[in-house]
Amino acid sequence: MDKKSSPMRVDKVDKRVLWPVLMGFFIMGFCDIVAPISGRIATEFPASQQAAVSFLPTMVFLWFLVLSTPLAALMNRIGRKAMSMIGYAFTIAGLLVPFLAGEGCALGWYFAGFGLLGIGNTALQVAVNPLLATIVPGERMTSYLTVGQIFRNTSLLLLAPIVTALVALTGSWRLLLPIYAGLTVLGGIWLQFTAVAEPERSGHAAGMSDCFRLLRNRAVLLCTLGVACFIAGDVGIGFLSVRLIDNPDSILTTTGFYACRIVGTLVGAWVLVRLSDVKYLSWNMAGALVLCVVLLFVRNEAAIYAAVGLMGFAMACVFATFYAVATKAVPEQANGVAGLMIMAIAAGAVSGPVCGAIIRWTGNPHLGMLFVALCVGYMLWASIKLKIK
Repeated sequence: MDKKSSPMRVDKVDKRVLWPVLMGFFIMGFCDIVAPISGRIATEFPASQQAAVSFLPTMVFLWFLVLSTPLAALMNRIGRKAMSMIGYAFTIAGLLVPFLAGEGCALGWYFAGFGLLGIGNTALQVAVNPLLATIVPGERMTSYLTVGQIFRNTSLLLLAPIVTALVALTGSWRLLLPIYAGLTVLGGIWLQFTAVAEPERSGHAAGMSDCFRLLRNRAVLLCTLGVACFIAGDVGIGFLSVRLIDNPDSILTTTGFYACRIVGTLVGAWVLVRLSDVKYLSWNMAGALVLCVVLLFVRNEAAIYAAVGLMGFAMACVFATFYAVATKAVPEQANGVAGLMIMAIAAGAVSGPVCGAIIRWTGNPHLGMLFVALCVGYMLWASIKLKIK
């Protein structure tokens, strides 16, 4: 995100470097375990602590607001690979803290661990996308970012089968934490021993004031709020999906969600070559809004699985579309746009508390979809405004 790095011209993809970088996208998905896993954690604590449990996702996403710009400035001095290694280190610590605290540990250990996980993921988000840009030709960047998102979604797709298998074999989901920590160690070692050519670094980075000035542009403002609503809605779905079905295997709803998201990413990559990005976004958000209404009322397990899966398909290309539209609106300020997008991820911090409060007040997890519907409604409205601009 440095403003004045010397440009690098890459004529072909260096596949030797590509795979460890794509591993970074896979590890980047580990922070998204917190929303669905919070349902499992909630069973370990009494009703008096359920409100506190709902703030666990907040501990991950809060750091995107607080640290994205300082970490980008630090990355400008130490480089993208070094920032990735910092992200790996914090991710490993965040996964191991609640595990080493032991079964039945105090809730504070989960808060500490997931806070470290959030710091690590912020560092990875800041570093891995630009790191990919150093090893692929510019005209192929969008397609390789799509591949990166597929790797990230694959890590989330595997969450439910791994947890289900661990519960069946050991009676607990907690071995997931050292398994993911071990994969992070492997990813860090792989990247550390891979030579990556980086652009020349400078002493100036896009600051928070530079980013916020871009909000004067109407398209950038609409897209930034769109990314915030996308992340908030996405985390909300993860938080709610495991609560919509009264079944120990309800976490499998996340498998359908992320499997359909991968399909949606592949379909979107094909469709967006032939169709306006904001028009495709409008169609998907209209469908997602209908699915939110469906999930308010249906109680049949098969219908819930299907609706959650289709939500994953509809949400597949949202982030990429808003990011691309904002960048095209101010192409000379692409680094500032990236800063805004990373800060907007912090909106995921509100989902757990809001959805948890709705469930506690009403006793009905389905009504939590009202929050998701509000987020989707904004994205639909924004896509229409961007289309007629």
